Amino acid sequence: MRVLASYLLLVGVLAALFLYSLSVGAYSYGPLDVLKAALWGSGPEALVAKMRLARAVASVAVGAALAVAGAALQAVLRNPLASPFTLGIPQAAALGVAVAVMVAGAGTVTRGLLDISNPYLVVGLAFLSALLNGLLVLFLASLTGFSVASVVLAMVVVSSVYQAALALLQYLYLNDIQTAAVVFWTFGDVGRPGYWESFMLLAVAAASALYFLANSAGYNLVAVGEEVAKTSGVDPARLRLTTLVAVTLAVAVLVSFTGVIGFVGLAAPHIARLLVGGNHTRLIPASAAAGAALVLGADIVGRLAKPPVIIPVGITLSFVGAAFILALLFRLRRYGEY
Repeated sequence: MRVLASYLLLVGVLAALFLYSLSVGAYSYGPLDVLKAALWGSGPEALVAKMRLARAVASVAVGAALAVAGAALQAVLRNPLASPFTLGIPQAAALGVAVAVMVAGAGTVTRGLLDISNPYLVVGLAFLSALLNGLLVLFLASLTGFSVASVVLAMVVVSSVYQAALALLQYLYLNDIQTAAVVFWTFGDVGRPGYWESFMLLAVAAASALYFLANSAGYNLVAVGEEVAKTSGVDPARLRLTTLVAVTLAVAVLVSFTGVIGFVGLAAPHIARLLVGGNHTRLIPASAAAGAALVLGADIVGRLAKPPVIIPVGITLSFVGAAFILALLFRLRRYGEY
C-alpha cells in the first residue's frame, strides 16, 4: 500500500507539472488548449503549442533517462554518489560534440546559436568520448575495489583531463562566436530539441528504462555484494560494463540535443529510494518519474524567474544539485558508506 501510494504521488506530481509547463509562456493558453493546438491546430497558435509541448516532452525524456541511468550506476558501482554527471559522462560527451562541431564541421553557428547539421556524427563522437571517459573511471576505480573514495577520485582525475582537453580545443580553434556558442550549448536547455526530436528523446528514455528494468534483478544482487551476485549466476564485471555502455549511449544522445544537464541522475534515485525502497524493480520506474518531475520543475522555475529571459535548466539544476550533494555527504558521514 505504501509503495502504491508513493507511485501515485510521483505520477500525480509529474502530471501536474507537465500540464502546468504547457501553460507557462508569454501567451495565455491553458494546457488542454495547447494539446489541442499542437495535435490538430494550424497557424501561429499551433506553432507556439508545439514548442511548449516539445519542451515539456523533452524535460520528461531527459529527466527520466538520466534518473534511471543514475539508479543503475549507483547499483553496479555500489556508490551513492554515482551518476552520469558525477562520472563525467555528459562532460565527456560535450567534448565529443565540440570536436564534431569545431573540428569536423558537423554544426554551424547562426546568430550566436549552435545548429547541428550532422547529428549522426555528433552523436557518434559524443558516444565514443563518453564511453572512453566511463571506461577510464571504471579502470581507475577498480584498482582499489570501487570504494566511494576511489570512484570519486577517479571521477575528479578523468573530469579534469576532459575539461582541459575542451579548453585546449577552444583555444586552438579560437573563434569568439563559435566558442561562445559551444559554451552556451553546454549549459543544458530542454528548449533546443524540435517537436519530433523531443519524442525521439522520449523513445530513448523509454528504451533505457526498459533495459535497466530488465536487469533489475542483477542490480539487486550486485547491490548486496559481488560474491552474492556471483553465486547467483550474475557476472558483476559484465553487468557493470554493459550498464556503462547503455548509460553512455543514452547520455550521448541526450547531450547531443540538449547539452549538459547534471545532478538529476544523482538526486532522483535517492528521492525514489526514500519512497519505494531499494528494490530496483520498483526503484527504476519511481526514479524515472522523480527525474522527469525534477527537470520539469527546474524548467518551470527557469522560465518564471526572470521573464522573458529563460534560464537554462542545466543552471537551475546545478544550484539544486550542489545543495543535494552536501546533504548526501552529511548523511553518509552520519550513517556510513552505501
